[in-house]
Amino acid sequence: MTNTHCFHCALPVTDPALFFAEVEGTEQPMCCPGCKAVTEAIVAGGLAGYYQHRTENAPQVSDLNQRLQEELLIYDREDIQKDFVRQSNDSDHQHIASLLIDGITCAACVWLLENHLEALPGVERVNVNLSTHEAQITWQNDTIPLSSILLEIHRIGYKAFPWRADHQEVLLKKENRASIRRLAVSGLGAMQVMMYAIALYSGAISNDMPEIYRDLIRIVSAIVATPVVFYAAAPFFKAAWRDIKIRHLGMDVPVSIAIGGAYLASLWATFISGGGEVYYDSVSMFTFFLLTGRYLELRARHATARAARALTNLLPPSCLKQINGQYVRVPVADLQIDDLVRILPGDAIPADGILLTGTTSVNEAMLTGEYLPIEKHQGDTLLCSSINVDHPVEIKVTNVGEQTRVAGIIQLLQRAQQDKPAIARLADKVASWFVACVLLVAIVVYWGWSGIAPEDAFWVTLSVLVVTCPCALSLATPAALTAATGYLHRLGLLVTRSHVLEGLQSIDHVIFDKTGTLTKGELSLTQVMPLDHCKHSQNELVQLASALEAHSEHPIARAFTLQGSGSAPQQACDVKNHPGKGIKGTIGKIQYRIGKPDFAHPSTNLTPPKLEGQWLLLADSKHPLCWFQITDSLRPEAVTTVRRLHEMGKNVWLLSGDAEPVVAATAETLGIRHWKSESSPDEKLSFIQELQQQGHKVLMVGDGINDVPVLAGADISIAMGNASDLARTSADAVLISGNLERLADAFNLTIKTRKIIRQNLVWALGYNLAALPLAAAGMIAPWMAATGMALSSLIVVANALQLNKSSAPAQPLSSVGTPAPLNAEVMV
Repeated sequence: MTNTHCFHCALPVTDPALFFAEVEGTEQPMCCPGCKAVTEAIVAGGLAGYYQHRTENAPQVSDLNQRLQEELLIYDREDIQKDFVRQSNDSDHQHIASLLIDGITCAACVWLLENHLEALPGVERVNVNLSTHEAQITWQNDTIPLSSILLEIHRIGYKAFPWRADHQEVLLKKENRASIRRLAVSGLGAMQVMMYAIALYSGAISNDMPEIYRDLIRIVSAIVATPVVFYAAAPFFKAAWRDIKIRHLGMDVPVSIAIGGAYLASLWATFISGGGEVYYDSVSMFTFFLLTGRYLELRARHATARAARALTNLLPPSCLKQINGQYVRVPVADLQIDDLVRILPGDAIPADGILLTGTTSVNEAMLTGEYLPIEKHQGDTLLCSSINVDHPVEIKVTNVGEQTRVAGIIQLLQRAQQDKPAIARLADKVASWFVACVLLVAIVVYWGWSGIAPEDAFWVTLSVLVVTCPCALSLATPAALTAATGYLHRLGLLVTRSHVLEGLQSIDHVIFDKTGTLTKGELSLTQVMPLDHCKHSQNELVQLASALEAHSEHPIARAFTLQGSGSAPQQACDVKNHPGKGIKGTIGKIQYRIGKPDFAHPSTNLTPPKLEGQWLLLADSKHPLCWFQITDSLRPEAVTTVRRLHEMGKNVWLLSGDAEPVVAATAETLGIRHWKSESSPDEKLSFIQELQQQGHKVLMVGDGINDVPVLAGADISIAMGNASDLARTSADAVLISGNLERLADAFNLTIKTRKIIRQNLVWALGYNLAALPLAAAGMIAPWMAATGMALSSLIVVANALQLNKSSAPAQPLSSVGTPAPLNAEVMV
């Protein structure tokens, strides 16, 4: 009797064991193929945690679906659900689960999952994100258990498991590798088969090829095309079979019929009948073109799939929590409301809290998008994920987890991404009807020819299917958009969503964020204003300030370091930082101070100039010496860009979280007539949605994480090249050159793009309408239909390539709005 037991059901295993399954990196013994199969299914579905939480061994497996259903019951437990399920605010029994779906390939998969699951009793709402493969499922826990929903997802051909960032990364890498392999197989196969096809076509035209050579070429072509059909084209057949099982006609159904039918007919002609046409070249090329398009779409989707991890990475993994009077490092997940936490300089704040002791400056750029550190005093609120800049402080936790500000931004992003554009909803409705019409035409043609000439019915029907394959029609718009986006890429505007140029034509509102978008997002010393009794030159004043600021890590110090890097710099000693106030130190036996007026020279009641920016006072022990203006300068092309957009009839808005005087001054400088200040992320999103409800089409340009919800909610969104990673991945395009004039160039390019698209659509529709009746009448052989389809596609692509030669105006950068040099003017 063996001492080894099955890892799944605990029954005795033969000695030696014949079956093994890998669980969390360890080969576990199995008693039979059934237990091996269900264990591998559980692990592949991301459900390996079952074996850690089960309280008793599973019975021996006899039916995979039945066993999987029993295994999924583990996810009905509340202690397991706490990591990926949250309770809705609407009802005690309403829950929302975050799941990761394996097997999604295109928008049709999203449609299928959403519509099929929403038909289940108790499931109220399903939102599937094509880019991240994440599903948000809202259901009534007292009506249907989560295990039943998971099983239903498995039943229709997908795999679902709790969302985790590492699982998502593994899934995306797996999908990318599989797509590359299939693309390589189809591409190599298509090139090889096309070489053989040229010989066959030449022999058919000259009618002088011996049958033995013709048959040999056909056999070799069949061998080469077989892996293309059974491996590269496998996703089309799987998706088609999945659609048929649930009675939904997707685009993969006619594609699979055309590929499978042409391949089987070619095999019949090669090995059985010994006559007729073969279509190995058409099968291989058709598969390669389709996979190429899907791979490009996949890469675009993967560019946004890491948004959740980018937000998660804002949080520190641990923090210093006060326990029994001592600060102990603990995981952030252990924090609770009213805990006391110590934040060291340079550390991220782990939760929303109130500052108890100390004074510091906090960098909230990752949350607000604003560049200047904000001074914080006792009683002020500190936001989760912001960075402590100056000195150690202690805070009292007020919000943790889902209640923090950063969690609110995440929820706004998810809410904005869940709304589908109108064109996507229309496509969902039209797709099934189009496919049904194609299949109906093919059936009618086959029935008609069965009565006229049964021996030709199959060949004629195949010609109809090939002719109606909308290759040129489907390439008409994407080919033009791809060429146009390629041209824009060379200009410095990287388009990451195919709908950008197509949608720019309808945009009537262009909304800019201020900091980092219309401005450079870099602190700079823009003006020196010497005061009375000052005997130093501007350069000397900058050198004095630089000597003091060289001992500070504050972001403002870098503005002086760059300006004071000339020859023979001053040296300061006995330097002391006063957080939130300024710096004092001795230079050449004279003590200087720089910072706030009441710190730099307390005996003099000075008021900073009422101009934009932050003003610092430099003083010695006797007199105030000068004011320094620290600002974020406007981009030099901003004025020209706004003017060009106005000339195009666009309504330009400035939407910023800055104070009203700063926003008003910026808008006046740029000639922007409409602006809103002190806007929070949710207020920005509400403003965008209000414009959209009025029928307007909105383009949003931003750069910070606070802009992410608005970027996701706008009809088209553009992030600056120096924007945060999350802003870039959430946007539809990235202005990698940083030149705002490329926006105006993009609007001009849409005019020519629309013209090319119309020409392509007219040609593609005209070709299909002319070729379909000829094919149905038996006047076009399948090889002629395939050749015509290829030529039609080439004509469409060649016409679209004209956009690569587009000459959108690249106007010189305007000098208007560029800050004056430091020595241009001395204000006393």
